[in-house]
Amino acid sequence: MLVTAVKHKKNRLPQPESATLEKGSALQSALPSSVASQIVVESASAPERIQDYVERLRRGKSFLNLVLVHVATGINQHRLRQLRSQVRGDSELINLYNETEKIGALQKEAIARLEKLFKSVLKQAPFWKQTAYWITTRLDQWALEARMPADCSIPGVLSVEADPALPEEEAWQESIVISACAFYTASEWLRHLDLSAFSIEDIEKLLGIRSPDALATDPALFQEREIERVATGYPILTGAQALINNQWEDGEYPYWKKLVGEGFIQHNIVRQSPSNQQIELVPGKAAWEIIQQFGPEAAYVLLIFSSYATDSEKPWEQQIRLKGTDLIRLFGWDKRTDITLGQKLKKIGNLVELVCSLSVLISNINVGANRYNVARGAMWLLEELEYSGQLALTVDAKQPSALSYEAGDPDELYIKVRPGSWTEKFLNGRDVSGKTALCQYGYLAKSTLQINPYRQRLASKLAIFLTIMSRIRQDGRYEVGTLLERLEPKELMTIVEQSKQRRNALITQWDNALLTLHELGWQIEFDNTTYPECIRPEWGLANEPEQLRTRPRNWLTLWLKAIVTIKPTVLIQEKLGSVLGSNAQSHSNLPTALDDSLGRSPNLTGAELAIALNAKGWSKAKLAKDLGVDRSLITRWIKGERVIQPKHHAQIQVLLEL
Repeated sequence: MLVTAVKHKKNRLPQPESATLEKGSALQSALPSSVASQIVVESASAPERIQDYVERLRRGKSFLNLVLVHVATGINQHRLRQLRSQVRGDSELINLYNETEKIGALQKEAIARLEKLFKSVLKQAPFWKQTAYWITTRLDQWALEARMPADCSIPGVLSVEADPALPEEEAWQESIVISACAFYTASEWLRHLDLSAFSIEDIEKLLGIRSPDALATDPALFQEREIERVATGYPILTGAQALINNQWEDGEYPYWKKLVGEGFIQHNIVRQSPSNQQIELVPGKAAWEIIQQFGPEAAYVLLIFSSYATDSEKPWEQQIRLKGTDLIRLFGWDKRTDITLGQKLKKIGNLVELVCSLSVLISNINVGANRYNVARGAMWLLEELEYSGQLALTVDAKQPSALSYEAGDPDELYIKVRPGSWTEKFLNGRDVSGKTALCQYGYLAKSTLQINPYRQRLASKLAIFLTIMSRIRQDGRYEVGTLLERLEPKELMTIVEQSKQRRNALITQWDNALLTLHELGWQIEFDNTTYPECIRPEWGLANEPEQLRTRPRNWLTLWLKAIVTIKPTVLIQEKLGSVLGSNAQSHSNLPTALDDSLGRSPNLTGAELAIALNAKGWSKAKLAKDLGVDRSLITRWIKGERVIQPKHHAQIQVLLEL
């Protein structure tokens, strides 16, 4: 196989044109010794056979692809050595299995980049002729001696698929020889590649491997706690309602609208173009097709985005980075076995796109000043949805010698969104004039996100709406009809008035929804005056009824006017009480009034922990003992298999003086 001497400029990866072919005697001396010693002149007796084999190798691509995979593996080994040197030689920091998978899943673009690197070599006819000669010589030797040539026996070497057009034994022998040739060729190419001047980032770009920083995500919600802060300003409230209550109005551009004071908030459907950060309104039928996909699960995603935006000092400047698998666990989908991981991730991606299709138009009218302001923009700017998964090496049945890559189901989804400009007014501690802004915060319970909207649709809607309203309406008193008007389509009331079956179904759904919230810790009380026992759910009765209860004839009107008090869990009420009390004293809605225990600081990475341990001179056993945890947990942290929880994060910072 032909050797290349690759020249490069400092701190730049070798360019395709920089790969050069050694001339004259250097050509032969650069080959593996097992090859060079046997190649004196090309066999004059079978030039046609050599040329035919050259054409077959160049046309099939399987040999070249295998060479490039070996080259990529070698380059990655250099990268791993650099990584080890950065973490002071702790071999446990490198998960070799995962790293091997990265190379095994090389993208077509990465293979193409490597092929360009050796472009000048691949253009040279001598390279292909001597490759064909090496292979045919070994095949002839095998046939003559009835045993595998010694230099073709390489344990564990990657191999090409056998040619189904040949007899089975002959095809197997050819596969072994071609694979050995690819291995030796790659070894020689690597020997002449000097990568010492290149950074890990440059090498990762060459291989198409994303660096850890590029895939860094925000810490997952609800780590060792059951509640999180969440923004509850009007755009969040109306945005959630627009996603769950189907009260959209028809028009050239369908819209959802709510009057607020002397102004209004309106939502439309928009299409985003992440490449140029442009948005456009989606008209008519196309918009309705999107609206029909809305539901509680999309509202869950909205609340998650809002929770992340809550902790940022300037959320409009913050990029929110999430992993799809974190959301799967958050929704409780990790326990589902009816759909695959890939299908779950695609469903998460679709929900994100639905939420990001929602625009917000805020109109403020000042009659006294004879002025108005209207601002429209996307609620959430979708910057990237990146699916990640394995590529499978496949063979075209029509061209068995041609290897190709086929994408399998994704095993991860990386989400990048940014809050819209509306957050400057509604999620800003103070506006540009220094006045108290409209930032308002409540608390989101983890259990809310795990209510199954397919089995408990009304319960999920209630939990979403009341999560936001719990800060706005502290007494928690609502008329049943008012809640239904906020959560259900407008035509529902007309339907239930006309259909006894629908009336009975609705009150049953309502009772079950309240029971679900009650079981999750929400506090529910029925007003004795307006909510008589004859229309209460059985679980809400003080005493078990002595006889079968029947609803009065006018129970629908009575029920819709009935008052129920629904408050969140005791823990959330305590937090809300402390926050509201603090706000009353400071006359401010600044997020700093919230309990510090709910703040999320960036997680310490495994590599950073290893470096800190080395700097301190501590072993993993020492740290485990001081933390009161098993040593294996420290190892998992360092390997990145487990996230360091906030409690341990704080202890580690103190112990290691970070």
